[in-house]
Amino acid sequence: MRLGAWIPAQVPPPPRPVAPTDSARWILPVLAPLAVVVLLHLFEDPDRLPAVVRSLGSAALWGGTLVLGLLVLAGAAALTSGDRGSPPRELWTAVAVVAYGVMLTSLSGRILTLPLFAGLQGNWQGKILDLLWVGILFLLLRRWAREETGLRGRLVPGSARPALIAITVVLALFVGLGAVAALTGEDAGRAVGMEQIVWDATLPNLTEELIWRGMMLAVLDRALPPSRRVLGAPLGWGAVLTAVVFGLGHMILLGADGSWSLSVGGGLFATAMGLAFAWIRSLTGSIWPAFALHCAPELGADVGVLLGS
Repeated sequence: MRLGAWIPAQVPPPPRPVAPTDSARWILPVLAPLAVVVLLHLFEDPDRLPAVVRSLGSAALWGGTLVLGLLVLAGAAALTSGDRGSPPRELWTAVAVVAYGVMLTSLSGRILTLPLFAGLQGNWQGKILDLLWVGILFLLLRRWAREETGLRGRLVPGSARPALIAITVVLALFVGLGAVAALTGEDAGRAVGMEQIVWDATLPNLTEELIWRGMMLAVLDRALPPSRRVLGAPLGWGAVLTAVVFGLGHMILLGADGSWSLSVGGGLFATAMGLAFAWIRSLTGSIWPAFALHCAPELGADVGVLLGS
């Protein structure tokens, strides 16, 4: 008998699923929801075109500001990651994909609102557009979305308890803060209606997690694999980049009228929460606990205000 018969054959690992950095077939289809909104505006009122163009121009400028921050951070990551990261071409391809995602969510959230949505308190149109374009991406690259973006419902064994504790603590903290604000009159002008509760519990936080901790984190973690464990979760530059740019988006504000403003406190809070969302996403391997943690501060504050009113 030949010696080789005693040696088990080496089974090659299955190929990685095709990611957004490997294929260009998703780049144009994800623009379809935005194109439909533009066409609906033109169909309803052709004279609305200048206002639509202005809204897209402001959104592109705002998104470009966030992309500039992303590029600066990615440069720092490239300099410090050494041999742990992908070759420079792969890294910058990943950054380009994330930058495209930043621009898509910027345009979706700030394009002129159709009359159908004009009477609503929240920007439902923008969040529906976000859900549509990221859904198209996930549909076109189904295996990658299923395996790498955290869409699965099953959590990493042993991660459910710490995730539940984190979500419960944050929820309870903000219930208390909301109640105190209502009782002391600091939040007296804030009305919590059904639309606000539905808004805080559904689409806005879901789409942000699918985009930032789903698509973007998965792309960056491929190029810059996590190198540390933080409270049991593998984290790296991907978590830092997504959290800081997410924070910039909450610090540099663009109003519906095109006005710009700055909220340093809001940006710092969003950055810290972005790191927390990336932590729970990496700990559990699923996007759904990150979605629950994202809802916890807002729903907690809503409940607190209702209890204290």
